[in-house]
Amino acid sequence: MNPMNDSIVEKMRREIIRRSDLFEEQTKGTKDEYNLYREHVQYVYKYAVMLSKDADVDKEVVELSALLHDISMTDMALDRSRHNEFGSAMAEELLREQNYPEEKTQLVAKCILNHSSKRAQYRTTQEEELLVCADGLAHFDAYKSLYSLAHKVMGLNDEESLKFIQDKLTKDYAEIREDLKSLVDDTYARVMNAKTIGEILHED
Repeated sequence: MNPMNDSIVEKMRREIIRRSDLFEEQTKGTKDEYNLYREHVQYVYKYAVMLSKDADVDKEVVELSALLHDISMTDMALDRSRHNEFGSAMAEELLREQNYPEEKTQLVAKCILNHSSKRAQYRTTQEEELLVCADGLAHFDAYKSLYSLAHKVMGLNDEESLKFIQDKLTKDYAEIREDLKSLVDDTYARVMNAKTIGEILHED
């Protein structure tokens, strides 16, 4: 990457970290306490970099999409079920403020809008597909944080929380590219074979 590319990616990394830290501070001690960057986005970014390394894609678009794909989750006033829509619009605004090229801004926005499984039919670029794979793989790195979402935020008991995690990872696994599934096969099998939540929260 050239210095300009590094600059926009690093600016957006700092922005998502700032918003994640602020959200965590605002929700500290409540059921909604969560740090989006530390518990999810950093893993998505890691996989985005890895997957785009040897791919014929706009790597900067993929990296920016990974950093910003869930940005609306840091605003409690926004509907989480539409986080892809709100996040797409927020990313556009942020990138335009930085005078980022409009064509690439639209690519980032499209990646974020269509990373939701309900928008799968609208994906037309490799950048979108890589973001979906990176997002899915990341959930396997941090699947224990899904328990906090299920138990604390959604109010599910342990049995319901286990089913929630298994259902979520099953959906993610289905969306991961076939040649990448081996990266998470062991974790997927362990979670799917678990009979109690303790088996996946406290394994050695």
